[in-house]
Amino acid sequence: MAAGVIFFTLAAYGTLYAQEVAYTGSFQYSTGNYIFSDRTNSFYFFNGLNISGKGFQFSASIPVIYQNTPLISYTGGMMMPSGGQSGGSAINQQRGKGNRRGRVVIPFPSTQADQVGVGDPLIHLGISIFEQTAISPSFHIGASVKPPVASYDKGYGTGEWDYSAGISLSKRFGRTFILTNLDYWIFGDPPDLDLKNALSYGLALGNMLRSGKVGLLASLSGYTRIIQDVAPPTYLGLGLSYYITKKTSLNTNMSFGLSESTPDFTLSIGWRLGI
Repeated sequence: MAAGVIFFTLAAYGTLYAQEVAYTGSFQYSTGNYIFSDRTNSFYFFNGLNISGKGFQFSASIPVIYQNTPLISYTGGMMMPSGGQSGGSAINQQRGKGNRRGRVVIPFPSTQADQVGVGDPLIHLGISIFEQTAISPSFHIGASVKPPVASYDKGYGTGEWDYSAGISLSKRFGRTFILTNLDYWIFGDPPDLDLKNALSYGLALGNMLRSGKVGLLASLSGYTRIIQDVAPPTYLGLGLSYYITKKTSLNTNMSFGLSESTPDFTLSIGWRLGI
């Protein structure tokens, strides 16, 4: 999903820019046909480092990926139906001519399926402009970069640099909070596939229970169109967080794809451990 929604949940809890070094991680499972005739099942194991201080927050994460086809690439905090090696050319030529509801048929060697590899890292820097008052929300700006270290042919990345810059707003009303974020992404073009630069967006509504120990979150997130003639990614998400201590938390999130360029279903279980 659009990564900013979950990331900025921490802002609503009032811990985003507390002085802290933390290890973050999660296991994630996604499944869907996307625009293809073959279903892709993907497993991600994310490992990250989060460093925060007064007015700033730095994070870096990298996934280990297993998937049963090379048709999906991970980039910009989302899964993209790139088609893998030579897939871009097939998408451009066959889009709308597939044999099942217009889905694209891309034959690929069996040696390219069922592989494990390291995905592209995602690096983010956030800066607090001002905190909320009785009438105004918190306001933050941020920028992200995704260097191309993963294999594009096997579906672990796009083989290109991606960049983003954006803003986020958050406001608490007692135990209830509202979050919104907008980021503009500049995507590098993998072989034979034109990717449009896109605006990612997120809107979330949450509530804290049990004196701030438990957090519930519902979100709508997505991107504007990235691939020509393919519906833009859109997600509906539900999340639950549990704070063991101020520095240690567990969370689980489910998301449902609302368009053909997203996985049908995603489930993740994550953690944050203060160091």
